[in-house]
Amino acid sequence: MRLPLAALCLSSVIAYTLVPARVLAAEIDARPPDRLTLSGSRSTFQDTDDEGGGGSVSYLHYFTPNVIFGIGGDHQFVEDAKLTYGSLRGAMGWGEPASRTTLSAEALYGDGDDNGRKFDYAVGVLALSQSFTTKFSVQLETREIDIDTSQGNLPKLGLSYVWSPHFVTQVGYAHSVGGNLGTELFTGRMDYYGKHMNLMLGGAAGRANPAVLVLQPGVVLPASNSKQGFLGIGKSFRHGEVMLMGDYLEVSGSEKVTATLSFTAYLGSRGRAP
Repeated sequence: MRLPLAALCLSSVIAYTLVPARVLAAEIDARPPDRLTLSGSRSTFQDTDDEGGGGSVSYLHYFTPNVIFGIGGDHQFVEDAKLTYGSLRGAMGWGEPASRTTLSAEALYGDGDDNGRKFDYAVGVLALSQSFTTKFSVQLETREIDIDTSQGNLPKLGLSYVWSPHFVTQVGYAHSVGGNLGTELFTGRMDYYGKHMNLMLGGAAGRANPAVLVLQPGVVLPASNSKQGFLGIGKSFRHGEVMLMGDYLEVSGSEKVTATLSFTAYLGSRGRAP
């Protein structure tokens, strides 16, 4: 299951998986391997006895090192309330590393059931990432949201800096316009890529609509003060990677703790002369 904070407030994963080709395609297949990711999660609420969970599957294919396409599905539940949606995403990048431009788009569509009450779930995302040096880049994103009775647009500005091949930081600011989202969030994230372990640490604070953060399928509440944090520990192998992540969310007087375990398999033979 995708973490709402990472999906909503931080830079698109797609933009960072695109790598410029450094060799001619006629000489070698420079594409990274395709990725198949499976995940499962379990959630508990600190103020009630409610419990929930979910699972997801996604597949990412590289047409070239600069063009990728992904498809996926996600299911979440809390007690008798549930939400299921599918996703399509794609990205295209061009330019040298110091001036690289990446355009990405994503569409999420599905529906939910809150104890017999049906509701729709639709989110569309368009994002642009521009590198100004080999280390510094800026991301602009617009996110159109139509979830149950919550509608509106959530633009976001993000800044990323690569301190070293092992350490990356990101900050972001999102503020809704139009509709009834009433959301304003400040976010931050750090990623460390080590020889034996990868670490991810981040959080957000501000005001948020519970539907935007997917507090609970079918919950309809006004925006309120929100804070969220997550910590992930991962390990990469030759043919894949595994990640364990913990997430804490407090919004509208409710506290939710989620643990997610995901596994990504690298598919396809890359880097060999045809």
